[in-house]
Amino acid sequence: MTRNFFFLLLGLLFVSTTATAQVEFGLKAGLATESLQGERFDFTESGRESLSLALSEGNYGFQFGALLRIPLSDRFDIQTELTLNSTSAEFRFDDPESQNSQVFRERYNDVNIPILASWKLAFLRLNAGPVGHLFVSSTSDLMDVDGRDRTFDSFNLGYTLGGAVDIGPITVDVRYDGNFSRYGEDFAVAGETFRVDQAPKRWVGSIAYRF
Repeated sequence: MTRNFFFLLLGLLFVSTTATAQVEFGLKAGLATESLQGERFDFTESGRESLSLALSEGNYGFQFGALLRIPLSDRFDIQTELTLNSTSAEFRFDDPESQNSQVFRERYNDVNIPILASWKLAFLRLNAGPVGHLFVSSTSDLMDVDGRDRTFDSFNLGYTLGGAVDIGPITVDVRYDGNFSRYGEDFAVAGETFRVDQAPKRWVGSIAYRF
């Protein structure tokens, strides 16, 4: 239901562009930082001490895509975007019996579709609105370990808040992205399922060129 409503809103926005003058199109690229705190999952296999899997670190990622800005007045715009995002994280797997620790890396790719209300305040633009996150693909060292698998939600709805500065056709943008739902990941390890208890959060900085 949430996904259908979001895409209905997106469709209405694109239909409105046919009746709006001075629509701006742009290309953008940027960097994102994942803001995730360490999270630990403990479980026991028969005849062994407790094993654990920990989310230890979120790394820098990148994004690139396109934007569409629809001016509604001198100070108010609606802006939507389509960006491909790639981020990575590290997980630590501890085995007390062997006293070994292994670090597994994972890269996660998704498409972000924000629908932003933009207010122009002097030289600054204040942006806020909902963001749809569409899962594309992931690669993970965890997939190479017997008995350990990963699942992701295909769609999540989030929000974004930030500011931007227009310098001629160049736009410099800084945002904080959050999510209304959890991280959307299940760990299936040794017959037990664990769900990450955090919603994804990240700071995003980008530069766009508008035509």
